[in-house]
Amino acid sequence: MKKRLIYLLFALLVSFSLLSQNERARNIRGTVTDAGSGEPLIGVSVFAPVSGAGVATDLDGKYAINVSPNDTTLHFSFVGYSAKSVNINNQTQIDVTLAEDIQSLEEVVVVGYGTQRKSDLTGAISVVDMKEISKRSVASLDQALQGQVAGVDVTSVSGSPGSSVMVRVRGIGTLNNSSPLYVVDGMMVGDINFLNMNDIESVQVLKDASATAIYGSRGANGVVIMTTKKGQKGSSVINFSTYYGIQNPWRSNNVCDGPTWGYLRNEMSVGLGGDILIQDPSTLPTVDYFKAITEKNAPVSNIDLSISGGMEKGTYFFSLNKFSQNGIIKKTGFDRITLRANSDYMVKPWLKVGENITLVKTDQKSQYENDEWTTPIITSFTRDPVTPIKNEEGAFTKSTYSDQWNPVAIIEYNNPKSLVYRAIANIYADISFLKNFIFRTSYSTEYSNNEYSNYIPVYYVFSAQQNPNVNSLTNSTYSSLIKQFTNTLTYEKRAGLHNISAMIGAESYSVFYKSLEATVKDIPSNDPNVIFIDNAKTKDTNASARGITSQGKQLSALARLNYSYMDKYLLTANFRADGSSKFVKGNRWGKFPSISLGWRVSEEPFMKSVEFLDNLKLRAGWGQIGNEASVDSYSYATFASSGANYPFGGVFTPGFSFNSTGNSELKWEKTTTTNVGVDFGLFNNKFSGTVELFNKITDDMLLRVPVPGQAGIMYPAFQNAGKMSNKGIEVSLQYKNFDHPLNYSLGVNFTTIKNEVLDLGSDKAFIDGASYLNTAFLTRTVVGKPIAQFYGLKTDGLFQNWDEVHAQTAQTNVAPGDVKYITVNKDDLFSSENYTFLGSPLPKFTYSFNANLAYKGFDLSCTLQGVYGNKVYNGPSIYVRSTQNLSYNYMRDMVNRWRGEGTQNDAKYPRFGGLDANNSIVQSDRYLEDGSYLRIKVLQLGYSIPAKYTKKAGIENIRFYANAQNLYTFTKYTGLDPEIGMRGGTDPLDIGVDRGYYPTPRLYSLGLNVTF
Repeated sequence: MKKRLIYLLFALLVSFSLLSQNERARNIRGTVTDAGSGEPLIGVSVFAPVSGAGVATDLDGKYAINVSPNDTTLHFSFVGYSAKSVNINNQTQIDVTLAEDIQSLEEVVVVGYGTQRKSDLTGAISVVDMKEISKRSVASLDQALQGQVAGVDVTSVSGSPGSSVMVRVRGIGTLNNSSPLYVVDGMMVGDINFLNMNDIESVQVLKDASATAIYGSRGANGVVIMTTKKGQKGSSVINFSTYYGIQNPWRSNNVCDGPTWGYLRNEMSVGLGGDILIQDPSTLPTVDYFKAITEKNAPVSNIDLSISGGMEKGTYFFSLNKFSQNGIIKKTGFDRITLRANSDYMVKPWLKVGENITLVKTDQKSQYENDEWTTPIITSFTRDPVTPIKNEEGAFTKSTYSDQWNPVAIIEYNNPKSLVYRAIANIYADISFLKNFIFRTSYSTEYSNNEYSNYIPVYYVFSAQQNPNVNSLTNSTYSSLIKQFTNTLTYEKRAGLHNISAMIGAESYSVFYKSLEATVKDIPSNDPNVIFIDNAKTKDTNASARGITSQGKQLSALARLNYSYMDKYLLTANFRADGSSKFVKGNRWGKFPSISLGWRVSEEPFMKSVEFLDNLKLRAGWGQIGNEASVDSYSYATFASSGANYPFGGVFTPGFSFNSTGNSELKWEKTTTTNVGVDFGLFNNKFSGTVELFNKITDDMLLRVPVPGQAGIMYPAFQNAGKMSNKGIEVSLQYKNFDHPLNYSLGVNFTTIKNEVLDLGSDKAFIDGASYLNTAFLTRTVVGKPIAQFYGLKTDGLFQNWDEVHAQTAQTNVAPGDVKYITVNKDDLFSSENYTFLGSPLPKFTYSFNANLAYKGFDLSCTLQGVYGNKVYNGPSIYVRSTQNLSYNYMRDMVNRWRGEGTQNDAKYPRFGGLDANNSIVQSDRYLEDGSYLRIKVLQLGYSIPAKYTKKAGIENIRFYANAQNLYTFTKYTGLDPEIGMRGGTDPLDIGVDRGYYPTPRLYSLGLNVTF
């Protein structure tokens, strides 16, 4: 009986247990299909938020999930589709259809030789907001990139119209060329000055090796990929846009007026032991030379017209653009006409052909600049402010007080100009076969011809500024022909939970360059219609000519594999092999691999309960890439130069000398990058961002290692002897809220990079750079420090009394009021022990802010851009803050000079008239200033007329806007502009040195956009 009771009790317990389990858990099954096609969707995430249960659909789109009684909804999500939540109620069978998320599907990013969904990216690739870019009134895209992308520094090389800018992706990576590679519609180009801003559809910046390795030897400095606009199927669309504006300098040179200059000059003369030079300085006039060489309201205009559309089998896009900009320095300007034609056509269901053609003509007028001697800008500082520009007879004057050139005369008698014709064409064909394969063949070519001329008439200002005998004409032509032939085969296949995309390809690239320059004298007339070389009277006897011809060829093989599992686990691998004619056999080929991984954490079931999290992706990548631009053609060869005469038997005999040597062992300069990143989106993706950490090391860096002077070699051979690193953090954050009548977005970009030179070929090696006034080098590059550090003597204020003077022995012939230097060697001021590193021209960090507001047709946008922590060498200060020279003008703040003990609290500059040369030492920190700045880059207010009023007239959209650019700059720098890049844009050892840079202009403009 007891046993029966036990069995019965056990059976009841089991029954109650099963019943309880049935109440606690319930199995739900179903199928998930595409709302459009009805096809099953594989890998859809099915998630129960309360219990945390989650599964994925199988190969047939089916799922089965156990839910608890507390679960009331199931959440279905899949990449590229809109998520859906379904109430469970008492259902055990729930079938769901998901609709494509159009916005998500449009987020396709152009990568090297293909495209990827943004959600599948594993490398460091930034997508530029073209809506923000289009608001800038600039000549070229590279200028518009400033402040738009974290990790991309854009610095003006010159404010002169048509001048290039310095673009650096993740810092200066080499002692050689650090410019990124530009790719336009698949073609690799050297610059993008030819592009019309309105023609650009999208811009992507590839920053790490895992993204750029597909470009192999050209990807070390980053890659900027641009695609131009295409037509859309449907009726034709006509776009017309135009703006007109005026430019002016946002700051003057701040030199003294006539009376102030006279008082200071008298004080300096007395300090030097002389007499009062000007009896009553208050009567002196004031001549503003900076105002005389600048335009108060220099015009800039842009007119753009495009027509686009398409039919069932093809699309087209045609555009015509006219851009014109006068410079704020007189007789400078830039004009460009651009004609573009893009089209494609489906010849067969399996064959698509197309072309991209651009024709460009540019006309640039410039003036000599960025030179510390006799350019218009530097002489507008140095020329005294009392001598008139012209005398009563209308002739240009010589200064009464010095031999400083007349800056207005410099502009009048120099007429350099450059006329460029450029044609860029690309034709391609896409062949689809076997369902999953696409073969693309593309041929691109670019021809460019630059015609430069400078006519100098006969003139005389004074003995140091003249061309007294005959006029001269210099003409030169520079032409280049680039050919690129690319063939790729792509395979794409989705099999169950696996998604595979593979590509292999081959590419050839060649550049042919030639130049010819000729100079003749004695043109019979100043009439522009007869200023030609053939019209020179003495062209046969006094003409000189020279030219250069060079070519380079490259052959490449490339491959890429993209793989994803469940659209959550991502892998990308790239490989490229490049062979270049710049190297000899044996070192000709370079191999460049990369790999990167991604994990879409937000797609994991255990993350579905985090309701505010919409996207979280972790990325990591590694790769090696080269720098083809680091070495010139024929650097492996040794060349002899004529003109060297040798004495044999007392007679000079013509001969040759070897001024430079080649190195047949040269090999590729390589950059290895490790990158870790995280992408996130919160609160329905209103708040999104990216954080990147990277380590970029350039090895086998090409540089000229010094050789003993007795070798007689002016330029030692290049060697693979250097190493440099850039470590940094990039942060991009954005908040968008479009849920209210007031739509707004806020964004911030932040980048900090630590540069360090790791090797220069010798433990004791150093490289000096940035020579100034032919007397000293301002920068020094050594192992263990960042590149191009400012180097010299360090000041310690001013001597205030004789006790301080007598307390030291290093400085001789000094007196109270003179500059005091910090010394290690107490006996010799100019001992190498006293020279030290004074600061870096590289900023500690760069940043930008973007804000946009829109309300009932009105829109307001603002961009702030800045740098922090860098030093700038104020070159003009050598002249205008001299305390010994009576020839130059002075900065206005020179009134704040030392005038006796007790003025140390407000005296910034030494006493006037100090005889000691210490007061004018170039190689010291006296002329280094804080180069940090924050600039209001863009401020724009626009209004769009409501469509209900415009459509009646057949107009899709009309927008008017007012724009201010470079409106104001907050900075402590006292020069014309703190934005100082590399000299010429290519010399990394000469950076941050202001030689009288052409300043960035301020612009006010009005614009109109109309779409028909």
